[in-house]
Amino acid sequence: MKEMIKSLQQNKKVLSYLIIFFVSIFLCIPLFSKYMDIARDDGIQHICRLIGNATTLKEGHLFPVIHSDFCNGFGYSWNLFYSPFTAYIPLIFKLFTASYVVALKLFMLATIFLSGVFIFQFVYQLSKSHKAGIMTAILYMSAPYHLTDLYNRIAIAELASFIFLPIVFHGMYDLFYEKNKISYKMIIGAIRINHNA
Repeated sequence: MKEMIKSLQQNKKVLSYLIIFFVSIFLCIPLFSKYMDIARDDGIQHICRLIGNATTLKEGHLFPVIHSDFCNGFGYSWNLFYSPFTAYIPLIFKLFTASYVVALKLFMLATIFLSGVFIFQFVYQLSKSHKAGIMTAILYMSAPYHLTDLYNRIAIAELASFIFLPIVFHGMYDLFYEKNKISYKMIIGAIRINHNA
């Protein structure tokens, strides 16, 4: 009986993640339209960072700070001002496409999905309700500021921060309500948010 209940709960969790995944795809449909130009506002510099990081990684520099090919050979130090995290992860998506723009769009989709997953996990721990977790995830993923960062500002670092904010709250909950538990979630989430800001 316990195994059957556990199996049902796991199936509910998988179903919850599938719902979050399809909602994130729905929210990102306009992003993948051929008319959606992300090479504006912050988007153009993030595309250039991807190109610069890819070039310097090919040259053998693991943590490029200055992209020496930029600005007519004078170089530019984008990774001093932005977290390399938001340039390395989109490069993983570059393995599946020839376009830096598509790689960045796939990363943006992943940030929407992962932000939904982590807020779901936090709310589920609080409420023990899949419905509450799913509803919160949908509201969180479709919050106006979240969508503004996605579609208007192309603010990659802020989009990534939406992933780690629920992790911080989850870690704080663990710290205060789960006795004798070291809160690695809070540490990882806070470091990541601070580094993305």
